[in-house]
Order: sequence, then C-alpha cells, then structure tokens
Amino acid sequence: MGHALILTAAGSSTRMGGPVKKEYLPFGGEKGVTVLSASLHAFLSTSIFSLTVITVPENGESEARSVLARDSRLAPLIEGARSKSRLLFVPGGKTRQASILQGLEAIYRFAREGEIEMPEDVLVHDAARPWITRAVIDRVIETVAAHGAAVPGIVPTDTQKEVDGNGRIVRHLARSSLSAVQTPQGFKFEQLLEAHRSAAYDGNEYTDDTEIWGRYVGEAYVCPGDPANRKITYKEDLR
Repeated sequence: MGHALILTAAGSSTRMGGPVKKEYLPFGGEKGVTVLSASLHAFLSTSIFSLTVITVPENGESEARSVLARDSRLAPLIEGARSKSRLLFVPGGKTRQASILQGLEAIYRFAREGEIEMPEDVLVHDAARPWITRAVIDRVIETVAAHGAAVPGIVPTDTQKEVDGNGRIVRHLARSSLSAVQTPQGFKFEQLLEAHRSAAYDGNEYTDDTEIWGRYVGEAYVCPGDPANRKITYKEDLR
C-alpha cells in the first residue's frame, strides 16, 4: 500500500504574537531542529511515505527549505540515494481546507505524471504537532486500512458542557462518549480528493477533514491518540 503525507504549515501563526512562524521556531534544544523539521523527521524516519507535501505560505518555499536545511538529520531522508520519499512544497490557500485541497491536487498530479504510484491513502498532519510518535502513525494507518478513514483521539480530562451564544449550559456531555481529536488524520486518498473537490463548491466551511469525509464519503473512526501529541498554538506551548 502506498502512503502519502500532507504537512500543513501555511498558516500565519498570529496567535503566537511573534515575527517568526511557529513551525519555524527552535524545538527541543538540538542544533538546527525546528518545530517543522521535528514533525517531518518523525514521519520520514518511518520510511513508509513515498511522497510528502508541505503546505507553505505564498512564495514561502525558499524559507521553508532553509528552515529544514538546518536540521542535519533530514538530508539523508529526502531525495537521497537511499531515500524512499519525495518532498514537495505547495502554496496554501486562504483557509486550512483550501490548503489541504492544494496538497491533495499536488499529490494527484505527481502520481499522474508517473513520478510515484497513485497512493492508496494519505495522512494529513498539523506541522505544529512535533511530538507525534510512530505508534500513533501506525495506529492511524491500520485504522484507515480497516475502515477507510481514521483520526487519533483521547478522552477529555475536563467535564464537557454544550453552551449557547449567551453562555447558558444547554447540554451536559458524558466524557466517556467524547473524543478530543488530533492529527494525523488518515484517509483513502482518491476518495478524500473527490470529497474535497466537492466541498470546495458547496458553500460550507469545514474545520477538519473528517467533516468533509463524513459529508461526502462515509464514517470515520477514532483510534487511540496520545496526550503528548499536543499542538503548539501559543508561546507557552513550547515550554
């Protein structure tokens, strides 16, 4: 089975409050390692992805390449003599949804041109989640193979309530039936591509790919995530 990967790094990182995109910030205290390079290394070190697409801001490929070049661990994993993975940089859209569609279309074109075989599945991961592990990646891929669509999730530790626009509690939710979902989310590639193409014209905004899959394809399944698989949103998250 062929696996492709989309790493999302096209956002503006406005909530970080600094001049540098959060994906380009130093990470882990090792020389040259950044949030983006740590996320990419976690996936490429598995040697199971034939193509990786990184979505970047418009005209942002040179900066992204420069950031990744500082991490000496990556060079042998990218387009080297022993490498099994190819790397593409794709300008993102105005929304995450648009960026993912750009990434999916890039994978499709690359495969149609004969550079790789058409992938069976694709994983979509927030580059701002650098603590991703091989165990979570494997569980997502296994669940995609069994059900077609998968997302890692954890049971919330806080009691959850549904509220209305005025802050009034309208429903008390049982934690045992809830899941705080993470990435990577995994899907059958061609079905997700067709779903995204349809969603681009239906007038709705979707917060993640499982919503689009659920609207146009079918059911998605949750597999065990990892509490450590956090997303960096604010400066304090890097501590």
